[in-house]
Amino acid sequence: MRFLISLVVGVVTATSSLLGFAHTQVVHAVGTVPSTVSTETASSSSNSQKSIYLTFDMDMNGFMYRKTERTGRQWYDPALLTYLEQNRIPATFFVSGLFVTTYPELIQGLASTSQFAFENHSYDESSFVPHCYWLRTLTTDQQKIDQIQKTEQLIKKYTRQTATLFRFPGACTNEENNAFVKSLGYTVNDGTDVAGDPFNKNAEAVVQAVLAHATAGGTILMHVGGPNAPESLTVLKQIVPKLESEGYRFEKL
Repeated sequence: MRFLISLVVGVVTATSSLLGFAHTQVVHAVGTVPSTVSTETASSSSNSQKSIYLTFDMDMNGFMYRKTERTGRQWYDPALLTYLEQNRIPATFFVSGLFVTTYPELIQGLASTSQFAFENHSYDESSFVPHCYWLRTLTTDQQKIDQIQKTEQLIKKYTRQTATLFRFPGACTNEENNAFVKSLGYTVNDGTDVAGDPFNKNAEAVVQAVLAHATAGGTILMHVGGPNAPESLTVLKQIVPKLESEGYRFEKL
């Protein structure tokens, strides 16, 4: 799920795009995870033998938002969303509140059918624990509440859905934060099958990682493409038919 530390340091210092992404994209890139990463997951169905849940993080932090304002940079791949829509593949988006603020019409359009679900991914990629890569750290419970509730309100406004699942920025958490999120009425879902698509140009390696960890009732964690996850669509086009041929059925969480 993670980049090798030496590779991360080199990339972080070399590219402003990487500095801006600030999320699970480093965590999800190779497979080494911090001890604070949550392994708790949730699904909405338990009676389907071969159900599998395809999820995508829609990330947005302050750096990315400012770059979009200056340059019009898109932090998602429209072709990936079109592929899901045209092939009627149910999926769940864990969306940052700032992503909703940046692309409200996109979110409204995706939510106009029953194909997609939207869940809470905090507001601006700030970490709930210290030392989660280069993410800004939230230091008070009220800051955490604000991040969650602000996104909750945006999801409800633009999708008319009520989020019940939460995914931590950077997938960094601990038992205290898990309990805190639960006290707000959420269930933590940080995925069980992490694709490693951010900053990874080796699509075949990502495909093999997803297929190797696919299980009935599992949650695949990917990203919505764009400059920080350039091979996500290529990966998606390979794993969907392969998993379907193995008897899996995609469902929303």
